[in-house]
Amino acid sequence: MTDFNNYAELAQESIDYFYKAETPEQFVNNVYPLRNVEENTVFNYWWIAHLVDVRIDAYLRTKKEQYLQAAEETYRYNKQRNQGTLLHEYYDDMLWNALAGLRLYELTQKQEYLEDAREVCLDIFDTAWNDHMNGGFAWKRTQLDYKNTPVNAPIMILALRLYQIEADERYLNTSHETLKWMREHLVNPETKFVEDGINRNGDGKVDVQWQFTYNQGVYIGAMIEFFHVTKDPAYLEEALHCAKTSIETIGASGVFDDQGDGGDIGLFKGIEYRYLKLLFEKAQQFGLDASFIKHFVISSCELLLQHSTKEQHLLTYRDWLVEELPESVYLSDQLSGVMALEAAAAIEKF
Repeated sequence: MTDFNNYAELAQESIDYFYKAETPEQFVNNVYPLRNVEENTVFNYWWIAHLVDVRIDAYLRTKKEQYLQAAEETYRYNKQRNQGTLLHEYYDDMLWNALAGLRLYELTQKQEYLEDAREVCLDIFDTAWNDHMNGGFAWKRTQLDYKNTPVNAPIMILALRLYQIEADERYLNTSHETLKWMREHLVNPETKFVEDGINRNGDGKVDVQWQFTYNQGVYIGAMIEFFHVTKDPAYLEEALHCAKTSIETIGASGVFDDQGDGGDIGLFKGIEYRYLKLLFEKAQQFGLDASFIKHFVISSCELLLQHSTKEQHLLTYRDWLVEELPESVYLSDQLSGVMALEAAAAIEKF
């Protein structure tokens, strides 16, 4: 049997081995191998939020203080490089950083992290919701008529987690309104498959051609938080339905599909693994059958390990079925692999 705890640890070490930058101003490189400085020109704000998250995952798995310290150091770096704030043009980027910050707050009780998360949530409440497409939160400040899952599902996760801390009814009421809008526009009522967005091109159309793990993951996460708040098992059942459909639809090969070009897409599958892990644990706690999640996570991660060894470390590319690693691998692809292996390490215990 594969010992995923050891592989998760190796994956964490591999982040530094392959991606640690030579200067503290850069912190981590965008790609391995780094062939020229221009490859670090883009500040991938939301990628680094997931680096905070995976360090937290490692801390929770090992209780090694070094991982919690690394998570806090990464968070501080990212916020400082973003002009000392979590606010940003892209609402989804803000949300990933706020969610990571809220996890840090839960572990450290440092008020700064809670204040940052609250600021992001209220800023999005106040500036991103509008009447285009009959409601919903916009993707970014400069395109307020385009509404998508990458904002509308994570804002529910953030708001409902804040509600469980602060009990402000606005968090709960807005989340209910957002869920109603998503179910009307982006969630298939029969399969629970979640589409990416609507009105991207100003034509009122849904982007059904984009079948992304990202969207299934964050919707599953929202369902979990609704369950935490309401104790209604129907939310967990809907999350399980969504998970099953997504695995059957975009994981039929045994791993989640390589979902396209560009660095951002590299993180998408890792996001679904994060929330599949949370859903599996919650289902186990309440006696619901989630065996299909365990089977998929374990078997897909075994395939990942067959195709990711490099220099006695793990380098995880976008496509987990390739026989040879490509010449370069984005940090985003690497982080998805780490998230998947951390999920497998947690799930294999059951």
